[in-house]
Amino acid sequence: MRVFALSVGATALCMLASWSYLEPRPQEALEASVFNGSQGYQETTSAAAPSGGEAPGQVVPLGSAFGIKLFTDGVIVASLSDLYTANGVCCPAAEAGLKPGDYLLEADGMQIQSNAALASFIGQSQGQPITFAVRREGSTFEAQVEPVFSEGSFKTGMWVRDSAAGIGTLTFYDPGTGRFAGLGHGICDMDTNGVMSLKSGEPAPITLCGIVKGLPEEPGQLQGYFSSEESLGRLLDNSETGVYGTLNAPPQGEAVAILPREEVREGPVQLLVSVDASGPRLYEGEITELLDREQRTKNFVVTVTDPELLAATGGIVQGMSGCPILQEGKLAGAVTHVFTGDPASGYGIFAHTMWEDLRAAG
Repeated sequence: MRVFALSVGATALCMLASWSYLEPRPQEALEASVFNGSQGYQETTSAAAPSGGEAPGQVVPLGSAFGIKLFTDGVIVASLSDLYTANGVCCPAAEAGLKPGDYLLEADGMQIQSNAALASFIGQSQGQPITFAVRREGSTFEAQVEPVFSEGSFKTGMWVRDSAAGIGTLTFYDPGTGRFAGLGHGICDMDTNGVMSLKSGEPAPITLCGIVKGLPEEPGQLQGYFSSEESLGRLLDNSETGVYGTLNAPPQGEAVAILPREEVREGPVQLLVSVDASGPRLYEGEITELLDREQRTKNFVVTVTDPELLAATGGIVQGMSGCPILQEGKLAGAVTHVFTGDPASGYGIFAHTMWEDLRAAG
């Protein structure tokens, strides 16, 4: 069983799903859910909110931990490195103009399926130039890279990634569309911090097996493992506001109204959180500060006040990204990041925004 740490609150790749860290206000930190991309020799997709100001409907708050398996649309250049050759030090990929965050779509006209396939193709090149189709920030262009012989094989000086996996929290299920929303932030590449471009992916069952308690400057995390090869559904979108998809079976639970973003206020809230195999429970918290209501993410500051949750986790930890936040019986938002200097507090996103993006996903 492979154990994954979570971190999506502050942002690791870019989130509390156990993915990344931010230099925040006092000090904001990891996201609460951890996603580890595979490395080998080897963006930001954001759903547009529908226009018209449609009033949000009713959804089922979830709060259950889930696993995510994501495969990128092309392989992402995670980093570049110098190569030592008989003729000196060089980096063919950098010399060809490639940068971290670029997506490699084709090599000599053939679609790149995986890290391993690309490594094999480069290794068999015998140093002949390879023409790559590259996507960068929405534009596509060609770059010709000439592999060099270094340390026993032909290489180009780039490390690439084609997938990510980790644990986060489901936020809500929309009976009207049969779709779910989770995380409250996108799955980002750990090296480039860009939201990973989705080719395919799925939510998967996980079992929580432990907690690393959060401390000042030491973000905590939920620990868990994929408990089955079974898929729970299909991912439709990975955007800056969360992950969206369909579930094979609709979850049980009572539907509640989504609180319009203009009605969310400072004051007491409840967080629906899973910290062990017993499933989600409500814990007390408070929205301590409202920020910009019009921005896409980081709309307010939320603080855990529940003594039991503070004793168990120290507050917000990686893996809690996406935990539903309820205010006066309505769904106000979701936890997205934790502050490294104060693990009891973090950022939240409006549920209204996630609902709009869920409707636009796919």
